[in-house]
Amino acid sequence: MSEGRYNIPKQYKVDKGMPLNILFQRIDNAKCREIFETEVEAVTWNYQITDKDGITDVNTLIRQEGISVFEVVLKHKISTELLTEVLAGLIQKPMLLVYLCQGELAMGTYLPCGKGNSGRTVSTDFFPYDESRMIEILDFEQDSGKDIEQIHKRLYMTLRQQKKVIMIEKAFQNIKREKMSKVNLAYEFSMENIARIREEAEYCESRLRVEA
Repeated sequence: MSEGRYNIPKQYKVDKGMPLNILFQRIDNAKCREIFETEVEAVTWNYQITDKDGITDVNTLIRQEGISVFEVVLKHKISTELLTEVLAGLIQKPMLLVYLCQGELAMGTYLPCGKGNSGRTVSTDFFPYDESRMIEILDFEQDSGKDIEQIHKRLYMTLRQQKKVIMIEKAFQNIKREKMSKVNLAYEFSMENIARIREEAEYCESRLRVEA
């Protein structure tokens, strides 16, 4: 049974705030560190999704291999790609990141590949977030019978697809706005409008001559 705003069973709940001052001190780039210190309001380790059931102690849970789900609250929107890459480097574990900012939501994930710190990251852009709806992380139908590694790969591919959909939608909306702008501009400077403006100017000029 899930608890809170995520569709994740409460047996995986960690709900542990991360110490930002300690975390961000490890960022080597001074400009990047200032961005994070200024714009990141909170980072919470919400869940640790593992293959093991029946763990009731949080300290035992966080030591298990699995997918760490972090919620990142931002003061202002910044690049989710930057956020995901830097946080993956700092925390260095398989993770799913949920970014919340001013009524919008984005997601990112870090998928380790083999030994060492190499891996793949992907993140979506922000999109409107309805707080009355649950944030769906797990797909119980697709994830049934799969291990954590398989679930993480499914999440990675899902975010890649969502990123593509959001990019297409935003590009399409930009094209629509540009077309509407051109239509409005064409109407504003149409021959009919120019003729009307000329008539109004001639009328005003004739009135000035009469009054003179």
